Amino acid sequence: MDADTPPSPLRLPLTVLLAITAPPLAPVAWIVLSGGKRRLYWRSTWIRAAAVTFAIGALPLVILSLLVAVRLWPDPNPNPIGLGLFFVAATLLACLLVLIGILRVALRPDDA
Repeated sequence: MDADTPPSPLRLPLTVLLAITAPPLAPVAWIVLSGGKRRLYWRSTWIRAAAVTFAIGALPLVILSLLVAVRLWPDPNPNPIGLGLFFVAATLLACLLVLIGILRVALRPDDA
């Protein structure tokens, strides 16, 4: 994909729709449909930090779910409220980091 590719015409409507229905997915839609600037977004340290934060927040809950599914967890009906709250907090932090990354890339001069 070259740098002259314009953003998709669906970028703004889809981002607004997702901001209303599924807010954590809205910044991801903005980045994925950004055309030639997509590579700049993925190079942003802020956006990479957001991806790592999201993965770290989701991993314990996913691991617990897999352990329960294959019956390696002693309790067949665990109550992972702490892990769920950790996931929500990590997701909110990741959304904030992505928004900062999007703003920093959007406000960066084109020659940088």
